[in-house]
Amino acid sequence: MKNILSLAAAITLLAAIFILLPAPALAQGGHYVVTNNDPSSVANSATIFKLEGMSLDAVNVLQTGGNGGGGGDFALVRIVLAGSGANQCLFVGDAGTSDIAAFTIPALAKVGNYTDPEGNSNGFGYSMGLAVRGKALFAAYGVSANIGVFEIQAGCKLKLLGTYNNAPGQSVSGMRVTPDGETLVVGYGYGANLVDSFSISSVGVLTENGPYAGLNGPAGVDITSDGKYAVFGDATGGTTQIEIYPINSNGTLGTETSLGGDGSLGAGQDSSDPWISPNGKFLYVSNNLSKQVTSLGFSESPLGISYVGITTLNDSSEIISIGGLTTASNSGTGGGIYVAEFSSPNGLVGLLQINSDGSTTEVSGSPYNNGTSSALLSLAAYPQRLF
Repeated sequence: MKNILSLAAAITLLAAIFILLPAPALAQGGHYVVTNNDPSSVANSATIFKLEGMSLDAVNVLQTGGNGGGGGDFALVRIVLAGSGANQCLFVGDAGTSDIAAFTIPALAKVGNYTDPEGNSNGFGYSMGLAVRGKALFAAYGVSANIGVFEIQAGCKLKLLGTYNNAPGQSVSGMRVTPDGETLVVGYGYGANLVDSFSISSVGVLTENGPYAGLNGPAGVDITSDGKYAVFGDATGGTTQIEIYPINSNGTLGTETSLGGDGSLGAGQDSSDPWISPNGKFLYVSNNLSKQVTSLGFSESPLGISYVGITTLNDSSEIISIGGLTTASNSGTGGGIYVAEFSSPNGLVGLLQINSDGSTTEVSGSPYNNGTSSALLSLAAYPQRLF
C-alpha cells in the first residue's frame, strides 16, 4: 500500500510540474495531433502529442481556462487550427462555459477566452462546434442552436461579428467551410434529416440558402479541395452511408447522391465522421458505434465511392464510442490517421497507418492515453490539411 501511495504522489507531482513548465513550441517540420479533452463541467484542456515514427508521445497539456461539455455530437469539430506559416492559431471550444480558448502557434501562448453573449452550448448532450477559413471562425452552439461568426485578428485575438439562427431551429451536428471561404455547409444530424448552406459575405455576414432534405441523418461533413462537393457522413446507427451534395457557385446545394446504407460500403455501424485524403482519392469514415474506421475509394468524375476495407480499433472493449478522425500528413493519402476515442477511464487517440491501397492498419502500441477526461471526441492535426 505504501508503494502504491508513493507512486500516486510521484505521478501527481510530475503532472503538476508538467503543467507549470512553459509550453514547448510546435517545431517546424514536426507532426503533431492536439485533442480537445472536453471533460464534463470541469476545467478543459488540450493534450498535444508528437508523432515520432509511427507512435505518439504526449508532450504537453494546455489549460484552456474554460470548462468542457462531456460529450454531444460525434461529428462536431471542437478544435481547429487557422492561418499559415508563422501566423497560425489554435482554437479550442469550451462547451461547458460556451467560450473559445485561443493560442498562438508555434509558441502555444494563451491569448484569451472569447464568448458570444447569444451563444450557449452548456447542456447535457449538447456540444460546441468550430469551423474556420481565412480570417473567419464559426462557432455552433448546441443549446441556443445558433452560429456565431468571429473575425480572427492579429495575435489570434477574436472579434465577434454577428450571431445567426437557422430556419429549422436545429442545433448543428457537423460544419465546414469551403476552401474559397464563401460558403458554410452544415448537417443537422439524426432526427432532423436536413443539411444547410450559408453564403458568407466579405464582412462575415451569413445568408441562409436552405435547408435541404437529407436521407438518413447527414451529420459530419467534409468538402472536396475544389469546393465542388459536400460529403456528409450519416448518423444512421446502421451501416456506412454517405450523402454527397454539389455546391453551386452561389453557395446553394444541388441534388444529393446517396451511397451505401445497404452494406455495400462495409459493415461498420454509424458513419457520421467523413474525412477526404489530401490527394482526394480516398474517404476515411469513423464508424462511431462499431469502433471501426472504413476506407473508401473516392472519385469526383465520375462521382462515386467504392469499398476498400475496414479496421477494428485496438482495445475496443475500453472504447465507448469514437469521434472525429484526421490524416497525419497534409499530402498524398495522408500517411496515417488519428482517431478520437471516447473511452473509460481516459480518452484515447488511435493511430492507423494508411497502406498504399488506402486500407489502414492500426500501429503497435496504439491507442495512446490523453491522461485526462474520457470524453474525447475531437482532435486536430498539425500541420493542417490545405483545404
